[in-house]
Amino acid sequence: MEDARSDNRKDAPDARMAIPKDARACFICSKHHSPEARGMAVYEDAYVVASLMIAGAEERRAYLGYAIVETKRHAPALGDLHAQEAGAVGEAMNRVSAALRKALNAEHVYAFVQGDGVPHFHMHLVPRYTGTPDRYRHPVNILQWPDAPRGGAAELEAIRDSVRAALANVDEASCGRGEPAS
Repeated sequence: MEDARSDNRKDAPDARMAIPKDARACFICSKHHSPEARGMAVYEDAYVVASLMIAGAEERRAYLGYAIVETKRHAPALGDLHAQEAGAVGEAMNRVSAALRKALNAEHVYAFVQGDGVPHFHMHLVPRYTGTPDRYRHPVNILQWPDAPRGGAAELEAIRDSVRAALANVDEASCGRGEPAS
């Protein structure tokens, strides 16, 4: 299976980060080095990894297209990020959100932070599909939608491949929909 870094990695002198000595003690560090989770990565640079959420895949109940952007370094809150990490999080959110919209024909992508429980800043990206009932049109409520697109490993792999392909065609100029404020 192709590694997400091959098409979406930013060249940086420290792009190949060493595995931290305490990786086994940290859920997110362990995840970043797990073959199963790494296989769902859609974007990676020197500071962040973006991957599809696999929770519920065994029961074919994973919300399809739900992605998460996580810092590689232990930095639990937005205010703990250094400028390069904050920029990398922003770029990853922008590019992955655009790719999710394109690959899944999503009408919107919710972005939210819970910020508890793990020592890595992480941003949740959840696509809203056409036909989502009004009562589920909220970043947390959407996950409760009983008729939301859900699936297992095969569906997640197909979406991963579609998002990676969309990312290959997403550049900074095509992400934004408007002009910068003057």
